Amino acid sequence: VTTRCSETDTILAAAKAAGLVIPSGCSMGICGTCKVRKTEDQVHMVHNGGITDEDVEDGYILACCSKPLGRVSVEA
Repeated sequence: VTTRCSETDTILAAAKAAGLVIPSGCSMGICGTCKVRKTEDQVHMVHNGGITDEDVEDGYILACCSKPLGRVSVEA
């Protein structure tokens, strides 16, 4: 599914608006429930400890606190 989102939308908000379900909990980057693998382009992610540096290096993001910086693709 492809969807458009504003610069202020998170990946999680854009997915929900498109009818996709990404499991989430805190929506503040703490719990890690919304961790998905980013497969294309970049995001700006400001989390609160809910993801490890190793996961980030492996391409994972927290959808609740990541905003797209282009055309982003994720595996959810």
